[in-house]
Amino acid sequence: MYCVIGALLILSVPARIELPTTPCAGWKAGAQRVILPSGIFDYMDGAGELYLGYGFKKLYVREYRRAGEPVITCELYELPSSADAFGLFSYDRTGEPLNIGQGAVYASGLLLAWQGRYFLRILAERETPESKRCAVELAKQVLKLCGAPGKLPAALQWLPKENLEVHTVRYFHTHACLNYFHFVATKNILNLSGKTEAVLGTYVDKQGKSVALVVGYPTADDARRAWEQFRKLYLAGLKLSAPYSLAKLENGRWTAGAQEGKKIFLVLESPTREDCLKLIERILVCNGAKGGNRR
Repeated sequence: MYCVIGALLILSVPARIELPTTPCAGWKAGAQRVILPSGIFDYMDGAGELYLGYGFKKLYVREYRRAGEPVITCELYELPSSADAFGLFSYDRTGEPLNIGQGAVYASGLLLAWQGRYFLRILAERETPESKRCAVELAKQVLKLCGAPGKLPAALQWLPKENLEVHTVRYFHTHACLNYFHFVATKNILNLSGKTEAVLGTYVDKQGKSVALVVGYPTADDARRAWEQFRKLYLAGLKLSAPYSLAKLENGRWTAGAQEGKKIFLVLESPTREDCLKLIERILVCNGAKGGNRR
């Protein structure tokens, strides 16, 4: 019985998604393309690293045309998990919120959304009332093909909620993705990879904004090695003070960090020493940490 049920579950997942051919009256669909990771740089320049950083498996692409209207390009990315789909969506959540899928925004001809383990990107060459109407209708149809809703990344709980700007929270794995969101260093000084999980967010208080980062590693040894390397390279030449490897950066802002167990906790930038200390302590408490390796 178990084998039969398993087979039925496998058959219920489409091996290939067919994007709509008639999303809106008057629009004609072009041929669908399926792009694999090996071909992502032939399809797009530069930004391919972002999608590879989330381990996308397939990209379904179809264009839609109507006389007198801009071309609409629909891109549907199949990710390994719903956490990764949310991660891609978290890259840019600016715009008008839409009640589509598990989350969607629209701004200036660009519609972004996610559902389950799929991330959707619909772009019009220019915005018109008709192109917006069709993009929204197309998104509704595509997301119906994406199956049941998925779970948010558990790592989102690593960031304390007080004073957190929710729309700034990013979930990711790799060094390339980190530098898309907040440039830290040219080299991968935190040893980020497809096996690590990271969350980044901005906090606001009376003194200004602070950027926080928490990284989870496969093992405590991995976290310790990354922490030692980060301190050696990122904090080199800076005067450190206790606790939490606290230091003032060349731009006048403050940074602090600690490592405990499988995680590294960082405040990358903060307007004052006091704000930096307060935030790193809140992050540690949120994660049940006691301060760990702070040297």
